[in-house]
Amino acid sequence: MSNPSIKTLSFIFDNKTDHILFLQIADDGPLKRKHSGIKGEIGIAEDMNAAAIRNIQESSGLIVSEAVLRGVVKTTQASTGSATVYLVYESSKFSGTLENKIPGRLKWVDILNIFNLQMESLVQEIMPNLLDGESFFEGTVHLNDLDEVQSSDIRICNTI
Repeated sequence: MSNPSIKTLSFIFDNKTDHILFLQIADDGPLKRKHSGIKGEIGIAEDMNAAAIRNIQESSGLIVSEAVLRGVVKTTQASTGSATVYLVYESSKFSGTLENKIPGRLKWVDILNIFNLQMESLVQEIMPNLLDGESFFEGTVHLNDLDEVQSSDIRICNTI
């Protein structure tokens, strides 16, 4: 297995309107048009929380004053031998105007309608834990070549 990469996967909640910000993926391939959170790299000497906040701002133009780590999920793809560890963040403390600064389409979606979306399978898998608003979760998700979940072991570690 190759060295795993470490990335942030961030979600912004607008508590005033009960919406969540999604990225509709534009890349060709199995994830095209599916919805995900904002993903980003973490610099080798960068604080992980600061990386999540930076990635959100660089992608959306929104200024986040606080991001909360909600989970750690490792994805593996047996066929390629690759693994990615996602630090899953959420925030409801933001300001600014939404700008689309990355490929794809950023859009606010009513929380009541999110399960009607075609989500990236990883996001679909973690969304129930993210929406509970309290627990910290961790686990491993095994993906196939089409980035679909083959198996998953996501656990609640504690509740706040």
